[in-house]
Amino acid sequence: MSMLDVLKISLYSWLLVLLLVPAAKAQRVVLPMTLDYKLLTSLIVREAFPGKNNSAAIVGRPGECTYLGISEPKLSAAGKNVRLDMKLAVRLGTDLTGECLVPVEWQGYLSLVQQPVFDGQTFILGFRTIDSSLSTLSRQPAQIANFLWEFAKPRVTEHLNRVRLNLAPPVRDMRAFLAPLFHEQSRQATQAMLDSLHGGRVAVTNDGIEVLLQGEVAEVYAPTGESDKTISPAERKKMIKLWETWDVFLVRLISLLASEPLTPEDQLLLADVLLDTRYAFAAALEEEDLEKDFVRMQFIRVWRTLGPLFRRQLYAKSSANTLGYLAFFTAADALTVLDQMGPTLGIEISQQGLLRLAAMLTGQETPLPYKADVDPELRKLLQLPPAESQPPPVDDDEILEIDLPSGEEEADPFSRLSDFFFSPAYAGEAPQLADLLEWRVPEDDIANYLERVRAVLAEASSVVLAKQELPENLQGMFRTMIIAMAWQESCFRQFVENGNKLTFLLSSNQTSVGVMQINERVWRGLYDRNKLRWNIRYNALAGCEIADLYLRRYALQGKTPAPEAKADHLPAIVYAMYNGGPGQYEKYLARQKSGKTYPSDKAFVEKLKWVEKEDWERIAECLGGS
Repeated sequence: MSMLDVLKISLYSWLLVLLLVPAAKAQRVVLPMTLDYKLLTSLIVREAFPGKNNSAAIVGRPGECTYLGISEPKLSAAGKNVRLDMKLAVRLGTDLTGECLVPVEWQGYLSLVQQPVFDGQTFILGFRTIDSSLSTLSRQPAQIANFLWEFAKPRVTEHLNRVRLNLAPPVRDMRAFLAPLFHEQSRQATQAMLDSLHGGRVAVTNDGIEVLLQGEVAEVYAPTGESDKTISPAERKKMIKLWETWDVFLVRLISLLASEPLTPEDQLLLADVLLDTRYAFAAALEEEDLEKDFVRMQFIRVWRTLGPLFRRQLYAKSSANTLGYLAFFTAADALTVLDQMGPTLGIEISQQGLLRLAAMLTGQETPLPYKADVDPELRKLLQLPPAESQPPPVDDDEILEIDLPSGEEEADPFSRLSDFFFSPAYAGEAPQLADLLEWRVPEDDIANYLERVRAVLAEASSVVLAKQELPENLQGMFRTMIIAMAWQESCFRQFVENGNKLTFLLSSNQTSVGVMQINERVWRGLYDRNKLRWNIRYNALAGCEIADLYLRRYALQGKTPAPEAKADHLPAIVYAMYNGGPGQYEKYLARQKSGKTYPSDKAFVEKLKWVEKEDWERIAECLGGS
């Protein structure tokens, strides 16, 4: 066999291998960068209208003999192009020894139709003027003297054609955000995809200009199926920390809008998303259903819901961080698009990724510590009454239980807890030890204890009813509902004893405390955590405020079913939301209609009937005594 024959056989063998072995399948990646017209206008103002009140003096200065100026730019769609409207002021005269001879001037509006021009390699966006028109100050078609227009037109178009919007920084920030989120197995391929992203089609829409960034990535990540979702105790702890960072980030995002005018619908939407996100996490903790991609799924769900609102509100804000907002929105949109590609890329949200997003929003490094401080703006958003002045937060120095006094200590109400509660941070804010011991569940005389707790609940109900505009015919129902909720949630207990220790009542998933079982994660930033734990009156008031919130803003304002059809179910509807968040409103109505209510629904309705009948003897079933 000749050498040529050997070479032919080898070549045929390699061709056969190439034909039989499937090539790595590549997916096309298209990431959108949407430039809202308000954002575009803001960027163009910075480039071409640097003067006072968004103006530009192209020739001369206002008041001079020869002057050409433009101001008040506004962008909108014009078919496949954009329309740039602005005020135009032009004045021509002959300057002779300080005198302006025979000046001719005109003021009105100039409209330019411009074609977006995008360099896909440098990410520079420019505009080419292809048409123009004039109108009077009253927006009627106008004409001006030819010599004025011949003077103004080339100078204005030349000035505006020089506009170059550098979109490379937000693309760079997006790459830096996405790169660490990919699974290690796909890190090299996805980094190559990010590095090779280039500009594609540019489309003009009614909302703005959409630039599509294109690339390709091979399917290199192969998830291991169901076992990939399992989570070890160490991973669970890490996931809880990650969710806490995500929760702080979401609050930070919402807070950016707190100072802006919001419609009642927008306010309710923000409150819904925040509460439902927190309730979902609390439920996942309780049901041992926390998965590795829990935060990612919440992020995607929240962004799909709130993205349009954030765009509308943040782009309307006057900010020096406009490109930072664009980077943030582009990164969030990109994450949503990549998530839709399924497990190919193995995306996981990280704490570092959330910190990068926060930096895009603020224009600087922004830590996201998970703290229990009360946030007045957050309370305002949820339409809760203004909080009383709060003490400075105590960092991590928490009291989780106290020794029960005996002998000489019984006569000294300042023992044990005084070092903590009477520190400068809490002096005058927390109850004395004697007040705490008052709410120990006694071994006998349960009736007297129950009467005192009911008095606390009645007082809290009265405080809330005095502040809020609840119809008078519902006030009795509200008071009864609060008593039934305390019965259902805690069996009227703020504290429990364990040996010779006294501690606050804590739910099985370690999140809800006290007589009204206020979930500390759900209501973080809205109530003082220390008071929820150690002050029964504060805990009762918080529970009444939360129940009132759900009653007024959801149960009474819900569109389905008609109010008269649900009147008999108001307490149960409110309790369902109290337990599971705003999303339970429709879910409870569906359960009630189908007759498949939860055991907790039925148990609460039963408690409600007991309270209405004052059947207090049944308290022994959960509280003990006789």
